Amino acid sequence: MGYTHGVKRIADKKYCIVYDVPPSGGRPRQQKRKTLVGVTKKEAVATRAKRIEEVATGQYIKDDDMTCSALFKEVMAEKKSAGLESTTLARYQNIFDCHLIPAFGKMKVKELRQGHLVSQYRQWGQKGSAGRSISARTIRHAHETLRNSLNYALCMDYVTRNVAALVRKDNLPKAVPPKPKALTKAELTKLLTEAKSPTSRAKKRGTLSSQPWFYPAVFFAAYTGCRRGETLAMRWQDVSFEESTLTISRSLTERMEFKAPKNDKVETIAMPDSLASVLKIHRAAQAEARLCLGPAYKDQDLVFAHADGSPIDPWNFGSAVRDLILRAGVTPITLHGLRDTHASLMAKAGVPIEVVSKRLRHSNIAVTCARYLDVYKDRDAAAATAFEQLVG
Repeated sequence: MGYTHGVKRIADKKYCIVYDVPPSGGRPRQQKRKTLVGVTKKEAVATRAKRIEEVATGQYIKDDDMTCSALFKEVMAEKKSAGLESTTLARYQNIFDCHLIPAFGKMKVKELRQGHLVSQYRQWGQKGSAGRSISARTIRHAHETLRNSLNYALCMDYVTRNVAALVRKDNLPKAVPPKPKALTKAELTKLLTEAKSPTSRAKKRGTLSSQPWFYPAVFFAAYTGCRRGETLAMRWQDVSFEESTLTISRSLTERMEFKAPKNDKVETIAMPDSLASVLKIHRAAQAEARLCLGPAYKDQDLVFAHADGSPIDPWNFGSAVRDLILRAGVTPITLHGLRDTHASLMAKAGVPIEVVSKRLRHSNIAVTCARYLDVYKDRDAAAATAFEQLVG
């Protein structure tokens, strides 16, 4: 099979592209052949078009001359085009700007060696990039970002191997995952009581915490363990009062777009009676408001929405919950902490970890075990005592 418009398929997700590059060595015309691995035909065509544009605008950089800074810039452009959420893009940009570019930016990609990485990680752990040591978790994040960037370089045929993938685990600092913060049963009751009765000042100012949807949404997040985007994307069609179930089928992003939930895990979970009661009261109030607005109501079947039916910004919801936490005077957590609270209280009630994992829709049970292992230690001690009493 020959080249079609400068693109030739070699194997599954492996293409060779051909394009003209600036002449050198006295030759009037020079062609560049590049093998792309792990890409579709559409991506190969797009990459070739991008290279042709770079040549035409004088931005073409020879592979041997490409610096790590240029590679990181290209990787960021790819991530932006992939439509990642703004918070995710900000995390990547922060790692590039604060750690990877200062350390490796001026180096040529092809000159980067495993020893450079190991030496830099050791230096970061000792005095960091600004006189202070960098946490092991941040170093591992930086390493993972660099490894992904070099994987991209490998796919684009900039390099023949990924030196970051060669770094042994014992050359990376051990990162202790942060323990999840959760509310006690008494604190959760106090928080929900506070959410149900907004202050007169909040009502006067019309803040989010005084809106009719706020208390039901907080109650929903605490009683289901749903993420904030999943909570705000719930539709009434996903709620079954007859079967007492909820179907988590999508999530609302910070770009105010609906997408599949994390890990693409659509799951139907049981709905407790107390939550069903709260949602029924909320649905009746919402129906009355919708009737008052008439055609002006933007009906998207959302369970939690503004007065006109439009979706609620996830960041604003999280910010309002943080203010609620502070006002209630309970353990300082974030909105995600309600998810940890849901898991923690289930564990303390003796719910098996595999059931907790399914309810939280983790990618696998190992994720649940790693995050809530400390919570289950109390259950382990109780199990040991029960066995001893049984056997004698």
